[in-house]
Amino acid sequence: MTKFVRSVKQWYWVHEETVIGYLFLLPVVAILLFLVGYPGIIGLQYSFTNKMIGYKDPDFVGLRNYIELITDTRVLQAIFRSIWFSLAAMVFKLAFGLLVALLINQRFFGRGLVRGAVLLPWAMPSIAAILIWAWMYNDLFGVFNFLLIEAGIIEIPVSFLGSRKWVMPALIVENVWRGFPFYAINLLAGLQAIPEQLYEAARIDGASTLQNFRFITLPGLRTVILIICLLSFIWNANIFTDVWVLTRGGPGKASEVFSILTFKLAFQGLELGKAAAVPVLLMPFFSVLIVLLNKAVSGEETQQ
Repeated sequence: MTKFVRSVKQWYWVHEETVIGYLFLLPVVAILLFLVGYPGIIGLQYSFTNKMIGYKDPDFVGLRNYIELITDTRVLQAIFRSIWFSLAAMVFKLAFGLLVALLINQRFFGRGLVRGAVLLPWAMPSIAAILIWAWMYNDLFGVFNFLLIEAGIIEIPVSFLGSRKWVMPALIVENVWRGFPFYAINLLAGLQAIPEQLYEAARIDGASTLQNFRFITLPGLRTVILIICLLSFIWNANIFTDVWVLTRGGPGKASEVFSILTFKLAFQGLELGKAAAVPVLLMPFFSVLIVLLNKAVSGEETQQ
């Protein structure tokens, strides 16, 4: 026994820093298991039952919930809307964020103030920002309709949030406005990490601004772009607050993304089992995105 205790002590002295590091991680792991792991396991269990809110003792139904979901056009349309919304918002935020990052990377008077102002849409409380956009989109007293009518572009007010044609573009515009600062600040950090010597050498060789952007700036930002695009896509695919506050998934089901559908199934239709199956159904897709994100982050750390 004494020999065993001595060997344990020797092992601890050799791996003391590693042991202390894992001990510091234990509270975080415990919190994640309690807040994420346990609800995830319960949700997975419910997805194989006919669990209804307010009713006890659900019955095991196997894959019935999943079969009903993948054969339901409403579910497939909601998933398609989520993917389309996420891709469109991601592309516009990347384009706008990159443009802003290139502008605020230049030297000019008041640059610090402009950089701080760029962060305002990202820093604003979500509900406050969404309610402001709801007012601006209003067809009776919204600022967008007022400006369009005054400019002579339209003659009668447009119901941006009440029209099947305009509701998704309106949601994308609001999401781009709130999310582009995240892109701009991260891309700005990536721009400042590109060695200035590369631009000086290209200038000596007679490279144009477009060539500098294509062969120096974009390759230097490749990893940053991949990481922020993957993060943004995952966040947008799970978006709930913006859509629920602005449209409740309407008009009709025109803006019913999969998170809104899950909420309606669980808390309006009381079908908790089927609602739990929706995120589980999409888990493989998000798992692939998370693996790609981890690889991108690992590649960035290796380069550094």
